[in-house]
Amino acid sequence: MSWWTAGLDGVVLTRGGWSFLIPGYDARFSEELRESLLDSAFAAIDGTLPTRVRRSRHAETWFDHFDHGLNAYFKVLDPIRGLHRARSVFKRRRAVHVASISNHLRADGIGVAEILLLGVERRGGREIIVTARVDGFNLVRHLKRARLASRRSVLRALGAEIARMHRAGYIHGDLTPFNIFVTGLEPPKFVFIDHERTRRTILSRFDRPRMRNLVQLGHLDLGGVTNTDRMRVWIGYSANFSDRRRRMERRRIAAMLATRIALEGKHGSATARASSYGRHPEARGG
Repeated sequence: MSWWTAGLDGVVLTRGGWSFLIPGYDARFSEELRESLLDSAFAAIDGTLPTRVRRSRHAETWFDHFDHGLNAYFKVLDPIRGLHRARSVFKRRRAVHVASISNHLRADGIGVAEILLLGVERRGGREIIVTARVDGFNLVRHLKRARLASRRSVLRALGAEIARMHRAGYIHGDLTPFNIFVTGLEPPKFVFIDHERTRRTILSRFDRPRMRNLVQLGHLDLGGVTNTDRMRVWIGYSANFSDRRRRMERRRIAAMLATRIALEGKHGSATARASSYGRHPEARGG
């Protein structure tokens, strides 16, 4: 097994200047499917896969469909640049980190996407993470489609699930509504994606890192997502807090949220959303 895959189980393959790992290789990965995955991975790497999902700051994501109902996302990570490159010498590969933290999250009962393939470019510094499509809708799309009762139930359950993730010791690296999928309704179930910066860390014991996660979730100006919706997440998150702590942390989030949105030049939205944390009647609920 290659050094970069140390600690991960699976089959290592070397093709075209890249090293790949198929984690937990089993019978459903026939040789034909394995080769199809590799072909699509190289098409994503070359930018020729037909379906391009999005271009983010440090990565490009593609989609492909395979036989037997398998759908997969191919996330090609750019090489690490500048000072971050020097620091990365002492860290694990990003793809390996995602595989490792996903295993830990899954073991602790937190929903994560199944990893189908990992790859690292031996000289260029790029990496690729291939995950199975999650059954369900991301939170934004679900909220647009859901009925009011389902909307309320899902948002409160989401707050409780994020609190459970924090209690288990994790801080999500990019906790936005687009990285949360609703996969069940009775009871609500969730899958969290994009774990390049997710950490299992002692910092999860402190209030500020946890509150920053909630600010990540609440600061985006999404059509149809109201202040009341944000409050329902908070109610689910703070269900086990004392009244005093609930009030104190709500004020802290309001201040952090106002600062975050103000820095992005959305002063009006910042004022409205931040003040809602202090005045909505459901904020006083248990």
